[in-house]
Amino acid sequence: MGPGEKMKKLSLFFMGLLVFSTVSYAIAEAQIDPSKLHFYMYGMATCPHCQRMKAEIPKVYGEKSLTYYELVNNDENERLFAAQYNYTGIGGVPAIGIAYDGKLVAIVEGEYNVSATPEIVKAALDNDGLLLFTGGKAYLIKNETIIGKLQAIYVEHRMPGGGSTTEAGGGICGPGIMVALAALPLFLRKRR
Repeated sequence: MGPGEKMKKLSLFFMGLLVFSTVSYAIAEAQIDPSKLHFYMYGMATCPHCQRMKAEIPKVYGEKSLTYYELVNNDENERLFAAQYNYTGIGGVPAIGIAYDGKLVAIVEGEYNVSATPEIVKAALDNDGLLLFTGGKAYLIKNETIIGKLQAIYVEHRMPGGGSTTEAGGGICGPGIMVALAALPLFLRKRR
């Protein structure tokens, strides 16, 4: 087989791969109703990645497809974002929750190609879980309790297990209360 034949076979292979990926994307797109998609994004006005995603999502999925939670100078959004870190490990922005028909199915940290959203949603639905993309890796969360807490933070925009962020669900709990109790004698001693 000569070099010309190898190049021809290689180009045919790549053409076939391109056609296959286009067809698979079209199939995923056909099975996912874009009108049932909604995006919830925690971001910062000072973040260029956030601003790009804030513009790109509505451009592809419509003006009403995005709910944006600004973190700069917003205590409630900061508390909710900090709470989601406990379940996702996401500390950077943008942090984008993807809901399908009102149910949170994926969370993506950082910028991503929004045209891949139907494939992401289909994969989450097929695996009956929540897909998490963070640190260059993908994870599948199947724990219903954790998914419910993330649903509260992203979709319902409230602290999990409580009402608003200022009710009982938003206070110090668990190890935090132990640190506060341990520091109490030091605080009292300084006041004397």
